[in-house]
Amino acid sequence: MTIKRLFDNKIAKYIFFTILGIGIVFLIWYLISVNTYKTLFPDPLSVISRFGELFIIGSTYEAIGGTLLRLFISILISFLLALILGIFGGLNESVYRTLNPLVIVLRTLPVVAIIFIIIVLLKPTYALFIITSLTMFPLMYEAVVSGIRGIDPNIMDSLRLETSKYHPYALFRIIIPCAKDNIILGLIQSLGLGMKVSLMAETLVGTNTIKGLGRMIYQSYLDLDMINVFAVALYAVILIGLIDIIVHILKKHFQ
Repeated sequence: MTIKRLFDNKIAKYIFFTILGIGIVFLIWYLISVNTYKTLFPDPLSVISRFGELFIIGSTYEAIGGTLLRLFISILISFLLALILGIFGGLNESVYRTLNPLVIVLRTLPVVAIIFIIIVLLKPTYALFIITSLTMFPLMYEAVVSGIRGIDPNIMDSLRLETSKYHPYALFRIIIPCAKDNIILGLIQSLGLGMKVSLMAETLVGTNTIKGLGRMIYQSYLDLDMINVFAVALYAVILIGLIDIIVHILKKHFQ
């Protein structure tokens, strides 16, 4: 395949530039490592070797499973809360104005601040779910509200004449289906953010009672095993990358 034909193929071009970008990252990584103490900043080959060792250890998959399970539960909590409050906020202007300051605070408050506040108030196990859920909530809530408020006014006027807009039939057969594209997009966009926050929360909580990639990074840091820190972080990067790819594909599908 010639260079011109390679760049004419969108998939081949995407793969080429992705590999090129990864290669540049590893080159920069290597150049930094050769000018730094390896115990503090290990070289790529050492990290990749440890990555392979972790690949055959069952605890690695327990950690990945624990992180993904917490993410799934947190998404479910956040989605249900955002859907319920978003319906009322989208249909009622007073509720919307009442909830708006809370949503603004949650959206603008630094994630680290939310993590430390929740850790102080709750047990670590519960804190992880609440932290991730609260971080994703504003994005999901605003998606639900904008979807409902964007419904054709003629449809809403017809509902007022025929039945209450809060009637289960109106909600589940008309309002939610009309707003479903926004709702689904909000849910999809929350996945990547939720994953990153979940890993950060696991690392900062740092308790032996949980299993997760963030916990593995924290434990490796305590043991001053920076090769393990980088290797586990590489698993987290790959996991986040896969989620981002899935999010990108789903967003294109629903848009």
